[in-house]
Amino acid sequence: MRRKESVRLHRHKHISNRHLAERYYYAGEHETVTNIRLTQYNATNLHTRNLRTDETSFRKLADANSINWFQVSGLTDSEAITRMVNEFGMHNLDAKDILTPQHVVKIEEYDKHTLIILNSSYYNANMELNSEHISLLITGNVVISFTESNNPVFEDAYKALESNMLNIRKKGSGLLLAFLLNTIIANLVEAASKVEEMLEDIEETLLDIKNDQGNMGQLIQQHRKEYMIIRKNSQPLKEQFAKLLRTENGLISPDILPIYNDLSDQLLFVIQTTESCREIISSLVDLYISNNDLRMNAIMKRLTIVSTLFIPLTFLAGIWGMNFKIMPELDWRYGYGIAWSLMLLTAIVTWLYMRKKDWF
Repeated sequence: MRRKESVRLHRHKHISNRHLAERYYYAGEHETVTNIRLTQYNATNLHTRNLRTDETSFRKLADANSINWFQVSGLTDSEAITRMVNEFGMHNLDAKDILTPQHVVKIEEYDKHTLIILNSSYYNANMELNSEHISLLITGNVVISFTESNNPVFEDAYKALESNMLNIRKKGSGLLLAFLLNTIIANLVEAASKVEEMLEDIEETLLDIKNDQGNMGQLIQQHRKEYMIIRKNSQPLKEQFAKLLRTENGLISPDILPIYNDLSDQLLFVIQTTESCREIISSLVDLYISNNDLRMNAIMKRLTIVSTLFIPLTFLAGIWGMNFKIMPELDWRYGYGIAWSLMLLTAIVTWLYMRKKDWF
């Protein structure tokens, strides 16, 4: 039954969720079956278990004396996700934002809820840039994370809970949110730095015109697309992040405010790095075009030299190839050798003259 639901939803991928409706579908490309894992912890206990998507009530599973972290991986079961969002006091339109990967990055604050819609960018083992739609819903002592796939995006945050890093188990949901955001922003930092490094490597290659530059144009275009993705995911988040620092719902306590300020600084670093990438890409395009022009000029120069060498030879061959009846050279015994000697001498003199003028 779950497989049929996944296939049926696949047919709705063309739906962009841009119109008002009673029900919204997942509009992305991942076909990951929806899984839900609940982690509950306090100062003394940490417990994790898997939940069914057809649970009677997700809200009733939340423990009032613990921090409850619902990890939802896979958005194909839009009905379960919408029901979960509604149970925790949010609107169907908030579920639409979660189910729409094309949605803009935003941080929406309500009286008792905070909804964060963003995108994470990271390089996989094959050095391919992946971008994943992520949503975070925080209400009281409940934190819900929504990811498109079952990639262990928040594995570091779970390890922090196991090791009780920064006394996270004794803190509220605001510190857990900080760890989740730190994972996402750290991925953006690493991705932006990696793009910058690769662009600098291309620059070193282009600066030496003797290097093979056959596929440099494709690499520049590829990294330009990657830069655009990272910039698209990071710049709006930096603009929206100030809302968290001004929050009045008690999500960020004074003792963890420095952590959020550090996250803001990391976002600023990503923005600065992408701006640096933009400048490098612009200079690389100019350098690549300039190198192509230089190589073309060098080729034309060599062809011109060859043509210049053959111009006097062609002239001599043209004279001796005329059909006049009286041409004394044709009756010379050594005329053939003299002709060859004269042409070789002419070519050598021409070559030495151009060499002396430093034309090549």
